[in-house]
Amino acid sequence: MKKFLALIFAFVFLFSGCENQSKLNTETIRNENKNIIGVWINYNEIHAIIEECETQSKLNEKIKFMLNEYNKYNINTIFIHSRAFDDSFYSSKIYQPSEYCSDDNNQLKFDVLQSFIDCSNDFDIEVHAWVNPYRIRKDNKTELINKSTLAGKWYTEIPKDQRLIITENSIFYNPASIEVQKYVLSGVKEILENYNVDGIHIDDYFYPTTNENIDTEFYSEYVKQGGKLSLADYRRQNVNSLVTSIYSLVKTYNKDLCFSISPSADIDADYNSHYADVFLWASQKGYADYIIPQIYFGFEHETMPFENVINEWIDLKSDNTKIAIGLSVYKSGDVDIFAKSGSNEWVKNTDILKRQIQIINNNEKLNGYSYYSSSYLINDYNENLKQEKLNLVS
Repeated sequence: MKKFLALIFAFVFLFSGCENQSKLNTETIRNENKNIIGVWINYNEIHAIIEECETQSKLNEKIKFMLNEYNKYNINTIFIHSRAFDDSFYSSKIYQPSEYCSDDNNQLKFDVLQSFIDCSNDFDIEVHAWVNPYRIRKDNKTELINKSTLAGKWYTEIPKDQRLIITENSIFYNPASIEVQKYVLSGVKEILENYNVDGIHIDDYFYPTTNENIDTEFYSEYVKQGGKLSLADYRRQNVNSLVTSIYSLVKTYNKDLCFSISPSADIDADYNSHYADVFLWASQKGYADYIIPQIYFGFEHETMPFENVINEWIDLKSDNTKIAIGLSVYKSGDVDIFAKSGSNEWVKNTDILKRQIQIINNNEKLNGYSYYSSSYLINDYNENLKQEKLNLVS
């Protein structure tokens, strides 16, 4: 295990040697007493923006309109999808341009990350690059894997390569692979070197399955080398290694840059199904500055009511990590079938978010919140949503 960890940390120092550090990211970023009020801008929303814009000036105009709208809600942080799959919404020498932001020649239409950074200069809003480390596709169509990517090359050479995880509904890089971890870190390094971001952000895509067959070769080699961890703990250690390595890499560039993680709200599922050790990340220094669990539930949710779930996360917290809460703007006006007896709460009420924010603001153990997602703050998709937002600013 020590040898395994040493390899990971070696990557961090290899990627972040002082002589190669960018001149970017040299300012003090966040006031320690400033809570996050954030919004996520996902790849579909970026795609919709780009479809409306033919020129850079038009894109900038659109972005500034969005930032101005965010001001209504006192938003100070945006999490902009910079790598949603095995791709990029920015100029990269490592990742291929995203299909959601490329032209017919597979060239990047716009450097979306840089555009948001440039436009945010006129607003008091931080820009955090949101990356999905492992996700390659949201389906299992291996024939559609971009052959120019690392995944495409591996799959072409060895279709059953265990560096790739292919499930019934997704394709992921395997967290057990040292090559994968090195690849992900190189991508983070590229962003830190070339973009004046205020932070790096990852969300809830870790191991996509509990299937024991996905990493038999890696785990057998680990045991052969003297490893003693169970398969589940081994998988958690793989994810932990990447998380702490990203944290260390970010802090190498600037100790005030923020590294945040947004896991599922379900702590048990995080730990036992996705092998995301949120207990460790929330309690010990060196893994994340902020944990932002996606508590996308109302007060009447039958199995995961909002206040109960918040208290579960507060119980994990230590002084080393801050907790902010992910809120679901997108549910306003819709039936939430998973809430069972509380399924109509978002239809019957228009002040759920306001009450949730009041609870967050009144709890000194919490450090803000973030809305999912941008388009629901910008557009009035239904009357409930419209009224819910009016209540937020009243």
